[in-house]
Amino acid sequence: MATLLVDELLQGAEMADRVTVFWQGKEYDAVRSRGAQTSPVWQVLRDGAPVTTFAADPSESAGAVKEKILGWLQGNESRPALDVGRQ
Repeated sequence: MATLLVDELLQGAEMADRVTVFWQGKEYDAVRSRGAQTSPVWQVLRDGAPVTTFAADPSESAGAVKEKILGWLQGNESRPALDVGRQ
C-alpha cells in the first residue's frame, strides 16, 4: 500500500515542492527543481540517489505527482536495482 506525505506546500494553487511516497516498504522522495534555464522537473530519489525524473506541471496536485511516481515504480518493478536511474 502506498502512502503520500506532502512535506512542503507553496502558497495558493501552486504545486508541492516535495512529495514522499512509500512503496513496497521503501521510501521515495520527489523534489521539484526550478532551474533558471530549464523547465521545472521532479527528481525522484531513493536514499538520496536519483531514480528518475519527469516534467513538473504547475497545475498538478500532490496526488497527481504521487500517481505518476507510483505508475513509474510499478512499471519498472522488474528492472534490476542497479539499472534503475539509467535512462
